[in-house]
Amino acid sequence: MADTTPSLALPLIAAGQAQKHVTHNEALALLDALVQLAVLDKDRTAPPSGPAEGDRYLIATDNPSGAWAGWAGWAGRIARFQDGAWLPLLPRIGWLAFVADEADLYTFTGSTWVPFRSTLTILQNLSRLGIGTAADADNPFAAKLNKALWTALATGEGGSGDLRCTLNKQAAGNVLSLLMQTGFSARAEIGLTGDDDLHVKVSPDGGAWFEALRIDRATGRVAFPGRPTVAEVPVLTAQVIAGNSGPGSVPAGSTRYFTNALISGYQSEVYVAAGRRGRFRQLRVVTQAAPGSGQSWTFTLQKLFSDTALTCTISGSNSNQAVDLTSSAVFEAADRWCLKVVSSSGAPAATNILFSLLFENLD
Repeated sequence: MADTTPSLALPLIAAGQAQKHVTHNEALALLDALVQLAVLDKDRTAPPSGPAEGDRYLIATDNPSGAWAGWAGWAGRIARFQDGAWLPLLPRIGWLAFVADEADLYTFTGSTWVPFRSTLTILQNLSRLGIGTAADADNPFAAKLNKALWTALATGEGGSGDLRCTLNKQAAGNVLSLLMQTGFSARAEIGLTGDDDLHVKVSPDGGAWFEALRIDRATGRVAFPGRPTVAEVPVLTAQVIAGNSGPGSVPAGSTRYFTNALISGYQSEVYVAAGRRGRFRQLRVVTQAAPGSGQSWTFTLQKLFSDTALTCTISGSNSNQAVDLTSSAVFEAADRWCLKVVSSSGAPAATNILFSLLFENLD
């Protein structure tokens, strides 16, 4: 029969043993030291002065001092002050100890004491999680903090280097959004709110909402439901399209077609789609020099292979620019556009023609 128990090394009473109470009391003292293990500190390198009966410490340092008090060679052990002397207790793998001065749990790995949290690698099926605050039934995950970081797992760590956060809702009629609040009163919301289009909404008080932008999921068209109006006429959101025809030349007496950095004798080689329904206007053109006396360059916006009303002409020796601020042309999203230039027979070759157009969204 063994002299001690296999797990806690508690002394066992032998058959016919005299003074059984001594062995029994020794086992109780060890239970008192090890059950519900809580220590005062783990960072001391020497015994404290004036310890109280029953005080316990983790000796985490590799080289504890205090050989006079019996701590030398006790690295990793539990030191308990008992009956006026220090008693070393040898931990086993998996033992937990509460460190009072850190209010933290530590676990023994077999060679060292480490924070219990560092041993947690998997948490499954938690019903609630609160970080710095309390989670509740409405907010099963809650965090109270000032910064948060999500970073990709690099290829050298076994990852792809990418980072994609996926959010999913049950059906189109449900809501998937990012709700931004001030003092827990909503002020803005971005997401799929009630359908599968992307919505951007704002609120002055958390009650009234104004939709500022909507992107159609099927076409990518952008709408501005909250577009301001004057006398119920929309104030259109516009963008300037500007460019340079590039180094390709427009010889005398020729017709060429161009968009930004592209010029050709054929529309099909340069034209681009409008991308959304809108109106072109305010054509402006600047050349590197004037065409000369009696000569001209005429610029016209083309829709597919046809001229529009938007056109202007640079002529004579005193000007190198022209504008059309009156005419306009409406394009559907799929309609293609380019600029046509017609050079008179005696005009010099033209290159690097600067142009700009104003495009107003009509969606």
